[in-house]
Amino acid sequence: MARLALLWHLHQPDYRDPASGRPVMPWVRLHALRGYRDVILESVEREVACTINLVPSLVDQLLAYSSGVDDDHLALTRIAAEDLGAEQRETIARTFVVGNAAMHHASPAYARLAAQVHAGGALSTAVIRDLQVWSTLAWFGATALRDYPELVALRRKGSQFSEVDKEMLLRAQGDLLKEIPSWFQRLGSSKVAVSATPYYHPILPLLVNTAHARRCLPEFLDEAKFSWPSDARLQLVRGRARIAEIIGRTPIGCWPSEGSVSPETVELIREAGFRWFATDEGILRRSVRQGDGNGPWRVGGCVGFFRDQPLSDRLGFDIARQEPRQAAQQLAGEAQRRGGLVVVALDGENPWEAFEDAGGAFRAALYAQLEDGPARGMTLDEAAEAAPVGTVTSLHTGSWIGANFGVWYGHPDDRAAWRLLALTRQAIEHSPEPNRSAALEKLLPAQGSDWMWWYGDEFSTPFAGTFDALFRAHVRAAWQALGKTPPPEVERPLASDRGASIEPPSAWIDPDQGTPNWARWAGAGRLHWPPQGAMARALDPIRFGWDEERTLWLWIPPLDGGRWDGNGERVFSGDEGEVWRCSSEEIEVGRPGGPVGRWTVKREVPWC
Repeated sequence: MARLALLWHLHQPDYRDPASGRPVMPWVRLHALRGYRDVILESVEREVACTINLVPSLVDQLLAYSSGVDDDHLALTRIAAEDLGAEQRETIARTFVVGNAAMHHASPAYARLAAQVHAGGALSTAVIRDLQVWSTLAWFGATALRDYPELVALRRKGSQFSEVDKEMLLRAQGDLLKEIPSWFQRLGSSKVAVSATPYYHPILPLLVNTAHARRCLPEFLDEAKFSWPSDARLQLVRGRARIAEIIGRTPIGCWPSEGSVSPETVELIREAGFRWFATDEGILRRSVRQGDGNGPWRVGGCVGFFRDQPLSDRLGFDIARQEPRQAAQQLAGEAQRRGGLVVVALDGENPWEAFEDAGGAFRAALYAQLEDGPARGMTLDEAAEAAPVGTVTSLHTGSWIGANFGVWYGHPDDRAAWRLLALTRQAIEHSPEPNRSAALEKLLPAQGSDWMWWYGDEFSTPFAGTFDALFRAHVRAAWQALGKTPPPEVERPLASDRGASIEPPSAWIDPDQGTPNWARWAGAGRLHWPPQGAMARALDPIRFGWDEERTLWLWIPPLDGGRWDGNGERVFSGDEGEVWRCSSEEIEVGRPGGPVGRWTVKREVPWC
């Protein structure tokens, strides 16, 4: 019988301001209402044979919310709508329609409200109050709606909320957040396996030596020259100890941040006391190995697991569009056809934004499959006891995205951030105690992967400036702990504005026809267009790259935010764009969810 080992990775950046300790963004709190609570409580209540991976800095933030910490979003929500000032009302109108569009469409009232906000124009006090309520109400997940019937009543009401309604919402949220310590106590005493990530979610191989990025990105010089294996070891040891302290048992497994591994980091993982680690099958494909099959591998004194990328990506990006029971059956059926131990590892909170019911029906169906389906569930702690299917003799250095570090080191802005980390770390090392230890404590959060995630052009967010400012605030705090003036780079944004440019591909891509999956396009090149005027946004880049069969692919985003449906009609509820495949003689145009057109072209077309 095939086994399906499901790993839910729970993670968000450390949003706490280093000076005040107060979160500057609300995402940990909002995900706590939805994904974190659902994944932990459902797994514990059903005694699901799965693995939940915890990031210590996330756990710290969750516990802070349980003790009453707030954030700007929550503070603005608490103010009576009629007492808000003009600037506060503008902030609410600009930032309170948050989350996946599916969360808006789950309620016709919220969908109408979101459309009204996006249309612009003045908003009445009643509409502002509705926005205050819905910006939190939409986030409550399946278990919260099950356990707090007053939330269901508010959703049914839909609009024209009163301040009494809002107080009811905030009271339910407060009660839920106070429960957070009990989640971890129940998790620790359950049969669910718990693994850990290094404390602040750093990219371990780059902490060991940024020069090692050239193993998977040979075209990039090591501009940063950051090499502090001791920091990587510290993040691992402290991370494991913190999770043991919180749940009452010591994790034996490690999900290295972003599945990032190298031979050196596997040795550090082993020295920190972990028995197993997990990463992506793209790493395995590029490693030297003896053996074959789905299951545990011997890797440098540890047990290594390599997640099934297509199944993991399908669950993370696509299944929200399917009927829940059928999707769960298909996933289990695919695992059975693969045979052996199939590892499906992905974020445990992000996918549920795309489900109108927060994924409750799908998870229930999936867990039923793990209990009585063709591929039974297994924890990775249990799987680590099984006989290995082979030995990795030379492990590839890379991450789960493209088996490289392009997202975190491939862009000049990424490397500028790493140079600033290196400069600061050197200053710390050459400073006397106790300033040295105090400054290192301030710098460790700045080593997290998420700051570099938002530098460069791979991803965009309206909050990119906030991420940049928070990264530099952590670095600034380290210099202040040394009693020294920060260098000028700390005081100015690191993100560059390059206008029109061409960024070459950094790795093979692995596209598939249908809806483009950003993870499969991570190594693609990009053609960037500047904003057409001071108030216009930059157009999404055209992406291009070659797969391992030397076929050129283009991903052309829609100019209007629309897409093609299965009838060949243009609709306006997505941002998939069009996928073009170019071989030596043909061009194929894939319309997501729709037909594929094919045209013959001449061989001498230069871009083919």
